[in-house]
Amino acid sequence: MAVAYKKEEILSASRVARSFGKVLTALKAQQRRRVVVLKNNQVEAVIVPVDDYEKMAEALDLLEHMEIHRLVTQRARKKGKKTVSLESLLKEQRVAI
Repeated sequence: MAVAYKKEEILSASRVARSFGKVLTALKAQQRRRVVVLKNNQVEAVIVPVDDYEKMAEALDLLEHMEIHRLVTQRARKKGKKTVSLESLLKEQRVAI
């Protein structure tokens, strides 16, 4: 899946290197949502605030758990075993969605 970036989000790697402190300050002050780093006209990295990164990591973990649950449920149904709903499992494990 291709992500579209705004022109003002894109900086060259050399510019990011020269003004790294300013880039971090802008991210921390929420003046920038993200910084897309180009090297040789190719996207090499995206710098995001730590809070956004942590939210993305949590979302990825939840998606992985949901996929595992889907696979286990699918296999259990094939074998005729009792299943537990995802909501019950999340509640039991005290995972908020």
